[in-house]
Amino acid sequence: MPFTERKSTSITLDILTIIAGTIITAVALNMMTIPAGLLAGGLTGIAQFINHFWTINVGVFYFILNIPLMIAAFIYLGKKFSIYTILSITLLSTFLYIIPIQHLWTDNTLLAAIFGGTLNGIGCGIVLRRGGSQGGLDILGRIIAKYSNVSVGKANLVVNVIIVIISGFIFDSEIALFTIISMFASMKTYEVVLNHVNRVSVLIITNKGEEVNQEINIGLHRGTTMWDANGGYTHEGKTVLLCVIVKGELPKLKKIVKKTDPKSFVTVISTQNVIGRFHQIW
Repeated sequence: MPFTERKSTSITLDILTIIAGTIITAVALNMMTIPAGLLAGGLTGIAQFINHFWTINVGVFYFILNIPLMIAAFIYLGKKFSIYTILSITLLSTFLYIIPIQHLWTDNTLLAAIFGGTLNGIGCGIVLRRGGSQGGLDILGRIIAKYSNVSVGKANLVVNVIIVIISGFIFDSEIALFTIISMFASMKTYEVVLNHVNRVSVLIITNKGEEVNQEINIGLHRGTTMWDANGGYTHEGKTVLLCVIVKGELPKLKKIVKKTDPKSFVTVISTQNVIGRFHQIW
């Protein structure tokens, strides 16, 4: 299959997956979380707060709140991520507007908290795995993580704590507790979908060391360690690159290496822990 055709197929798959992920999130919010009187995390929760005082659809508020973040994504996070993110935010806002707010499967608050949070985490994680974001604090977290050693989870934590505290005052303490359960379910599912804690060390043996290094730096914002080596059979000079990434980045790294040097040799090693400066960009 020609490269342009493969690229077109990949983009189509990305878009279809992003659509599916946003539908899952919208269903989780409008048919589980919101009908149960619970709050979601991040900007969605803030949009719900605003909706509590002004009866305008949550999807409308969510889109408005994301406008400055979409601009920031375009400036700091690259064209592909920005386009996918704008698409996802627009779709999610639209689905939140058109999908009716009503109970799905159950009207039990505990079940709605668990399964609403789980579905929300699946939807958000799917979109992020395809190179986009559903907006909100994910964008801010990606920007912070790009320039500092702070994960998206840490960037979201403070805002979510504030949301829970305010919900306890505005609504009641029981709703705040159920909201915590929903956020926890969403967070853990999110991490599973992203393979957040799984890191791998990649060894790349290539004749185009500097070119591969530059493409990894630009495409993944990851650093590498390089050293010279000799082929044991051919005795030709080679360059070995070591790069530590999160597992979810592996498909993109493979594409970069294959495109830059199709004759390279790549081995992937599971890594339990990393000591030192390592950016969590998810």
